[in-house]
Amino acid sequence: MACNCCTKALNSGMIHKKDAATGKKFKSCPHCSSANAGEHVYHPYPASFGNTPARKTARNPDGYQSYCIDCRHQAKGVASVVYKNGRVCSDLV
Repeated sequence: MACNCCTKALNSGMIHKKDAATGKKFKSCPHCSSANAGEHVYHPYPASFGNTPARKTARNPDGYQSYCIDCRHQAKGVASVVYKNGRVCSDLV
């Protein structure tokens, strides 16, 4: 499924945006975005994601996690309940 705002896949966690007023960085959480089912859901980056050496690649040199911390703590197969805490794609640049 594609985002109604940017048309990119909702299951992509590689999308970064900024708050136009503050310059604060945000990253999409694919699990939250899928639960929202309309637009990507963004959380503060990197604070809401965390990093690990196991995730380091050429495309992800910082090794950040795909899912936000709250989604990673949920049981497998459970839909995100924290997506409402995030910001949607159309709110950011």
